[in-house]
Amino acid sequence: MRARIATVLSVTAIAGLALAGCASDSNDEPTDAPASSAVTESSWEAPAAAGDRVGADGIDLQVWSNTTPDEGAVATLGDPAEGTQWVTLNVAQWVSEEGLNDTDVAPVLRSTADTAFEGEAVSPRAVEVPMTADRLYTYAWSYQVPEELVDPAELIVCTTAEEDAACSDIAE
Repeated sequence: MRARIATVLSVTAIAGLALAGCASDSNDEPTDAPASSAVTESSWEAPAAAGDRVGADGIDLQVWSNTTPDEGAVATLGDPAEGTQWVTLNVAQWVSEEGLNDTDVAPVLRSTADTAFEGEAVSPRAVEVPMTADRLYTYAWSYQVPEELVDPAELIVCTTAEEDAACSDIAE
C-alpha cells in the first residue's frame, strides 16, 4: 500500500513540476519585470549586446534568441516574398504606459550592411495582446529579410525605426 501511495505522490509531484514549467514558458503571460534589469545605453550606430535590456521613451526590449533563417515560420506565416527569408526573434518587452498592445510596440529589424532596410515585424499570434505597464512579456516576431542580408552578425533590432531608437544586436 505504501508503495502505491509513494508512486501516486511521485507522479503527482512530477506532473505538478511539468505544469509549473509550462506555465513559466507562456509567451503572452505577463510577469513582473526584474528590478535588476538596467537599461543599457544603445543606438543604431552603437547597438547593445544581445541579452542586454535596451529602451527609449518607455518602450524596452531584450533579445533572448533568434532563428536566422527560420524555415519553420513558413508553417505559420506562409512563404516569404520572393528573394527574402524569414528571420524570427524572441524578445522580452516592457512598456511604461497603459493602453498599448503588442503590435503597438513591435520592434523593427535593421541591418548594418544596408542602412535603408527596415524589417516590419509579423506576429504569429491571431490577436493583439494588451500590455500592462511595468510587466514583462515574451513575444516571437518574424521578419522578411532579403536573402543577401540574412546574417545575424549584421542584423539588429530596434524599439522603433526612428533615429533615436534603442537597438540591440540579435546574435552574441
